[in-house]
Amino acid sequence: MADFTAAQAAVVRIERAEPGRWDLSVISDAGVAMGHGVYLFDAAQDDAEDEQAAALDFVREYGFRFERDAVVADGPDAFWAPLLPADAA
Repeated sequence: MADFTAAQAAVVRIERAEPGRWDLSVISDAGVAMGHGVYLFDAAQDDAEDEQAAALDFVREYGFRFERDAVVADGPDAFWAPLLPADAA
């Protein structure tokens, strides 16, 4: 678990590193990577629903969540979403 406050965490970033691998990062409001994870899967079954589900599981470990309709494309193989405290559902 990273030692940062809910006020510091700003976004989750999801980036395709290679076929079958997405890198997940929790980025602070200062632009610093505060946590990192990897989602590995069968590249033939690559879809946005699975990526977002994996990212939601990842950020829950840090006490956060994000709204699926708030996910923004940042290029062809990168996405980000603002984080919310997990208990503010």
